[in-house]
Amino acid sequence: MSPDRLRDAIAREAARLILRGTETGYYAARQRAARWLTRGARVAPRDLPSDEEIERYVYALSRLAPDRPTKSDYLEDASYPADALAVFRMLLERLEQVDQDPAFHPEGDALYHSLQVFALGREAQPYDEEFLLACLLHDVGLGIDRRKPVEAAVRALATLVTERTLFLIEHRHPVTEYLLTGQVARSLRRSEYFDDLVLLARCDLDGRVPGAVVPTIDEALDYIAGLERRWD
Repeated sequence: MSPDRLRDAIAREAARLILRGTETGYYAARQRAARWLTRGARVAPRDLPSDEEIERYVYALSRLAPDRPTKSDYLEDASYPADALAVFRMLLERLEQVDQDPAFHPEGDALYHSLQVFALGREAQPYDEEFLLACLLHDVGLGIDRRKPVEAAVRALATLVTERTLFLIEHRHPVTEYLLTGQVARSLRRSEYFDDLVLLARCDLDGRVPGAVVPTIDEALDYIAGLERRWD
């Protein structure tokens, strides 16, 4: 097999491992796929696919999966296309397998936390699609790369959400720290989205309640998808 074909095959197999939940990080999935395809032979680093190459297959394969969710009643008129919503669903489902430090997250897994944050965000800004998506998706990077979750989330969502949503997800953590310490970068404080970041961070801190009632993934996505129709 030529180096280019091997690289592509590793990317595809790594994506399958991630979608099946066998691996949760790109590095581990890449290494496992390479070992399986070469029967343990060493592969030069330059011949291994990048995270971006694996991501492209993750999204392509998720759209082709036979159990791909059907459209809800809202999707025909949704602000976000069905393909994007399918990717959001896939990213969120993986968070159920992400356990968190009970000292900081007594509520449990990252999916339950994310749904709590979404519910709180909906109470505060019920018609703000971009903000609600940031609430719902702010931790999806944890299901991709636990070492660099923010960077992973930004890569995964860059072509699927607006600049504002991406900014909120990318900068939420330092503002959560700001609420705890009172310290934040001056450049961030001057941002036009700083008030939104503070609200997102408050929802993040408050969305850590064991036993809280939360919507399902489908209910959250249906709500976001239906916002444009609700304004008609």
